[in-house]
Amino acid sequence: MTTVLVADDELHILMLTAMLFEELGMTVITATDGRAALEQAKIHRPDLIITDIMMPFKTGFEVCRDIRKDPELTDTPIMIISALGDEYNKLTGFEGGADDFVTKPFNVEELKARAKALLLRRATRDDVIQEPTEPIPMVPTGVPMLDDALGGGVPVASNILLLGPLGSGKSLFCRRFMASGLAKSDRCLWLALDDNPKQIRQSMQRTLPHTMLDYESLNLIRFVDAYSWSSFVPPEDEPYAVTGSLDLGQLSGLIADASGDIGHTIHHKLGGRRVVDSISSLLVHFELSLVQRFLTQIARTSLAFGGVTTLFVLEEGTVSDQIVNNVGYLMDGVLEFGLEDDQFMVRAKTMKWTPFQNRWNQYV
Repeated sequence: MTTVLVADDELHILMLTAMLFEELGMTVITATDGRAALEQAKIHRPDLIITDIMMPFKTGFEVCRDIRKDPELTDTPIMIISALGDEYNKLTGFEGGADDFVTKPFNVEELKARAKALLLRRATRDDVIQEPTEPIPMVPTGVPMLDDALGGGVPVASNILLLGPLGSGKSLFCRRFMASGLAKSDRCLWLALDDNPKQIRQSMQRTLPHTMLDYESLNLIRFVDAYSWSSFVPPEDEPYAVTGSLDLGQLSGLIADASGDIGHTIHHKLGGRRVVDSISSLLVHFELSLVQRFLTQIARTSLAFGGVTTLFVLEEGTVSDQIVNNVGYLMDGVLEFGLEDDQFMVRAKTMKWTPFQNRWNQYV
């Protein structure tokens, strides 16, 4: 049975929240202060922790940080519920390791839906790790030596962070990844933030048997052009392009429209591949809490869309190590990139779903 830990020093909120989850058939453990919440978490090892911010002895922020430091609890989903809903407190919560932030007074159905989403993501991952009933399907990356080190590629429906300094070959890797997918008729979506879609097409075209126009006409690939926004260059005949100033709501809408064209939907579930070519631009221009929620929304659709494998690119050195760690926590694996003797190098830094060899692999 699912166990939920609820921590809040306001007894009426504590009782209301506990009742909501008891009605869903879950076991609910309660605590009225942060210190008791940590003690209960260590005893019961809940499937989900819901905590207020302002509590005696330890704040909700401190609870988050302590949970993330505990090896036995570090993967536990955490939701903060607080009346302190300003951007500063949301940012602090996410930086401390929270997965979601709900502002009081909350909508009951929304709270249930968000909690179920966090539990589903953890349950899916744990089922794969603990009780694999069959080999995990793998997606080749387009770099044979890396695929060998990963046991065939990255897991289907995984969300992989590409981390490395500027000029270390991450863009080339993404183009190979997508080109190898198109060669097998995988459905592909590219969110272009730092790379010009026109140049991406030209680069991928060199390794494909058909023209990019052919693949686009067959609804096998779509580009969402946010490069025109980040580079201040007007879009060139791009049907899914950011116009004017960017907001993440507009960008989500463009992604949804482009995804619908290629069957990346809950209804069609055609699966495939995606690239978000630089979340660095988003982290520089928007609050971390907004970017983290945006990335979480994309990551959560991987399974729902039929098994979409997504690469997220992050330029090392553009944001703090703490932010890199928070973004990495959302991911199922991290591939690290480097440059050695003018050669591009890549290795698996972490991989939650499958064994891997942590060795550097050269690719041209």
